[in-house]
Amino acid sequence: MTGPPEQFTVRDTFRVTWDGVGLAAGCLIFTGMGAALVARGGTVDIVIGLLAVVMFGGGGLLAASRVLSRRPTLVLDSEGVRVVAPWPRSSVDDLWLTWDDIALIRTCSQDIHYYRGTARQWYLVFVPHSEADQPFHPPTPWEPNRAVRVRRSWDHTVDEVVAAARRYRPGLAFDDRRPPGTRRQRID
Repeated sequence: MTGPPEQFTVRDTFRVTWDGVGLAAGCLIFTGMGAALVARGGTVDIVIGLLAVVMFGGGGLLAASRVLSRRPTLVLDSEGVRVVAPWPRSSVDDLWLTWDDIALIRTCSQDIHYYRGTARQWYLVFVPHSEADQPFHPPTPWEPNRAVRVRRSWDHTVDEVVAAARRYRPGLAFDDRRPPGTRRQRID
């Protein structure tokens, strides 16, 4: 092989988890209950039933869209990096970064606090030259960002993405902030 491949894509793959099974079951049950209320009739039943169908049916589809979508999560090619905007946004909202604009790739985490404790979410960040010495700031939803959330459902690991990036841009720095025990396993 004389050069890098045409494109390197990272996609979410379908993976069955207990959380996903619980989410799907809950959405199906509440959507079915909403449909039953609509079928039962009555103004209040129809309003509550339609709300349940829209919220739980739509919420279930939105949650499943990440793995059902045919769009990749991340695309690397000879021109640079394309951070794909999540569905339902269109490809017009994708963020394009040229290799000349990227100073380094960094893995960072963000702790999300919830009632049972804390969950750590990992991100792969394509850092521009102007921000190479600054700390990571978590992305805000629905805003194009150079950070991509690393998921266990990816068809490639972080190390494979970095290796592909280095094929396109040799010598690209990698700031790996993962704890030493997690560097060889998939993180989420």
